[in-house]
Amino acid sequence: MEFITGLSFIEGRMARELPRKAEDEEPNFWKGLARDLLVAAIVVVLVLVAIYAYAGVWPPLVVVESSSMQHGGQESFIGVIDTGDMVFQQAASGPGSVITYLEGRATGYQTYSDFGDVIIFRRASNPTPVIHRAILHIVLNADGTADVPALAGLPESEWEGSDSFGQVTHNTTSLRYVTIHGMGYARDLGITFDLGAFATPGRTEGYITMGDNNAYLYCSVSRDPCRPSPPYDQGWLVRPGDIIGRARGELPWFGLLKLVFSPTESCCTGWGDREAPKNSWDLLLASMLFLIALPFLLEYASRGWTKYVSPRMPKIAWPWRRRRVEGATPGASRDPAKPPAPESSEGPPKEGSSGP
Repeated sequence: MEFITGLSFIEGRMARELPRKAEDEEPNFWKGLARDLLVAAIVVVLVLVAIYAYAGVWPPLVVVESSSMQHGGQESFIGVIDTGDMVFQQAASGPGSVITYLEGRATGYQTYSDFGDVIIFRRASNPTPVIHRAILHIVLNADGTADVPALAGLPESEWEGSDSFGQVTHNTTSLRYVTIHGMGYARDLGITFDLGAFATPGRTEGYITMGDNNAYLYCSVSRDPCRPSPPYDQGWLVRPGDIIGRARGELPWFGLLKLVFSPTESCCTGWGDREAPKNSWDLLLASMLFLIALPFLLEYASRGWTKYVSPRMPKIAWPWRRRRVEGATPGASRDPAKPPAPESSEGPPKEGSSGP
């Protein structure tokens, strides 16, 4: 009778506790979801703040819309700015923060597989920013000549200039023209810069820029000297205040998605547009398929590790686990809901005897 009564008491208690447990789980689910969303939001904010702290400019990423910086028209490369790449930019902190092609060539400093910095800048005639390499920094003179101090870092065999009278010179000041040999990513172009063409009222100094790919498009007839026409940007002289940032790193291919959904004059009317290299489209598709499959791959990898690898791994005696075990109360654990059994005053049964 006592045994049956005990079972009835336990069953009744469990019946009363089960609904309460189900009721507790529902608010715990929403609390957990809210906590996860809050943590995710904090992580995103911290990442954006860190990116902005590094870049110093917003947005920190720009999408390359044309092929002017490619190193070839049919194939894209990692470490080169191609159509559809997303390029990180960092603010130019002030004078001297931009290293020109001439300065990079003298010191060996390279970005994107050629000397000098690639800069993102504005033009007064067009709201769309341009991303080209900074080639020369010139200081304009009132007589239509310019000073190019960075030429002093090159051997005289690699360049020659001419003054306003047409005399060949290796002075770095009062130059009307300057020709630099060994230019381009293949180091085989000889380009003459008409410095006097930039002497307009209101201009005192600035950067002459050029697209890496444009250099070879415009030097198609002859590479040294470059013909039929100059490949550098002749329509503007980039003032320091026009510079948005310097290119720093890239996320290849993924900018093509933006160009597909929001085409520009340069690219892209649809998936596979020939204005972007074919291997960029192929690699973009492969990357998207990989990202879709990644959660499933991680799930199967986790299951395989738990089932096959983890059981065969040696047990590691972590110090904190050892302390926890040593600090535990010896003896078997008991059910906290069950009261302790009363101690018997008669002591243990004697050997050979039985209980009442």
